[in-house]
Amino acid sequence: RCLHAGQYSQLAAMLSRGSLVVASVAAASAFQPTTLSGFQPKVRSAACDVSMQANGYQKVAAGLAALPLAFSLGAADANALSSADVRSLTYQQIKGTGLANRCPEVEVNGDSIELQKGTKYKITDLCLEPKSFQIEEEIVKKRTGETKKEFVDTKLMTRATCTLAGVEGPLFYDKDGSLTFLEKEGIDYAATTVQLPGGERVPFMFTVKDLEAKSTDPSGISAGTEFGGTFKVPSYRSGLFLDPKGRGGTTGYDMAQALPGMEADGVEGQEELFKETNKVFQVTDGTIEFAVNKVDAATGEFSGVFVSEQLSDTDMGSKAPKKVLLKGIIFGKVGAATGEESY
Repeated sequence: RCLHAGQYSQLAAMLSRGSLVVASVAAASAFQPTTLSGFQPKVRSAACDVSMQANGYQKVAAGLAALPLAFSLGAADANALSSADVRSLTYQQIKGTGLANRCPEVEVNGDSIELQKGTKYKITDLCLEPKSFQIEEEIVKKRTGETKKEFVDTKLMTRATCTLAGVEGPLFYDKDGSLTFLEKEGIDYAATTVQLPGGERVPFMFTVKDLEAKSTDPSGISAGTEFGGTFKVPSYRSGLFLDPKGRGGTTGYDMAQALPGMEADGVEGQEELFKETNKVFQVTDGTIEFAVNKVDAATGEFSGVFVSEQLSDTDMGSKAPKKVLLKGIIFGKVGAATGEESY
């Protein structure tokens, strides 16, 4: 039917308001944090064949290369945050949004960051944001009855508090010509807990403490540059922690079952009882590999993806640790050392 002039005006106003709402929702979604949804955990084969051996990070590279393109880009472009975006936000704008758990990303891929041998550099504002948490489990195939170890998807239980930020350390060429980064300070650990499909919760200390990562890039840092190395994983609990029965590593009771319990038969159950009583502070090794995919030579910023493997908590020696596989995005800034650094 034909519309009168007044009806045309009303229709145009409605369409205009609808477009404004859509635009507002799109703009707001650009700054929403990328959270881990409550997906149903599923079992899948490990994307990386890694080990905790000294050269395990070389194997992690295979998993890094196999990451899907969508994951290598991290969040969608609309949800990516640059360092300028982060600096422009106030505390009130960040509070309660989860943005504090986000790592910024380089917006454009520019020229490489040229580094001169013999000159001291440093990496600052290094940020690692895990996007995926997997635990190695023994899976029994229903048809064949075969038992196989696979990495299982998990659900994050500690909310948006698992990102490492402000990590820094020297960057230099060592004697063999390898570009080397040594982690020295920053928020380099985060107590994290994930839940397996069966409901079991696995705590671990996500960290890159004492990381020594090396790259064979002879000229500097550019898109495609890869670093790999090992780091130390401290115990999830300190020696002052007391278990429910008052036993601890440096304080508390030596044993809670008393002598009759220790001398029951001298054989059965003694090993498990000893592990529960003899608290130890264990430090294990982890491996990491990260690849750069975007570089801004003007600011010295770079971003990319990482794959890390480490061990979970042992409850101060009483439980066997599980292998934890993490994948996520990484961001950092390269600059010249001023000589005022503590390292």
